[in-house]
Amino acid sequence: MTNLHSRAMKRGLYRKAAPMMALMVRKNMEAEYTSVGLHCVQADHQSNQTELLARLAYLLGMGAEIARAIPVAGDNRPGLHQALATVVDMAVDGHRWDSSWGAQLSLAADISIDLFCSYGNLARRFEPGARLLSQHVMAGTVSADVIKQLEFPAVYLVA
Repeated sequence: MTNLHSRAMKRGLYRKAAPMMALMVRKNMEAEYTSVGLHCVQADHQSNQTELLARLAYLLGMGAEIARAIPVAGDNRPGLHQALATVVDMAVDGHRWDSSWGAQLSLAADISIDLFCSYGNLARRFEPGARLLSQHVMAGTVSADVIKQLEFPAVYLVA
C-alpha cells in the first residue's frame, strides 16, 4: 500500500500549494494591518491610542527582530528598531499618539508585513516575544528600557 503523503510529495502537490499558502498569509496580514497603517496617519495628535500602539508593538517587534537576525533588503534594521522604540516611548507616555510619526510608522508596518511573510520561520520564532511586548503595551506595564540601544556595525560609522 502506498502512503498518500509520499505520493502527494512525489507529484509535487505540496510544492505547488506552498506558494499559495504564502500568498494567502500575506493577503490576510495585509488586510488585517492595512487598517493599522491608515490609522497611523489618521489618528489625532495626543489622542489615546492604546490598541494601535499594542498592534504596532506586535508587528514592529517581529519586523525589528527579523531585521536584526538577518540582512534585509534596503537595510531597514535601524529604521525598524527606531520605529519600535518610538511606539514603546508613546506607550510609556500614557499611550498618547504623536502624529508626526504617523507616516513613518505606517511604512515600518508595511516593511514588517513583508518581512513576516518572507521569513515565516523567523517570524514564528520571534512571535511569542512580540506578543508579550504587545500585551505589556496594552496593559500599560511596558517600560522604556525594554528596547535596547541599537548597536551599529562599523559600516554605519562615519570616520
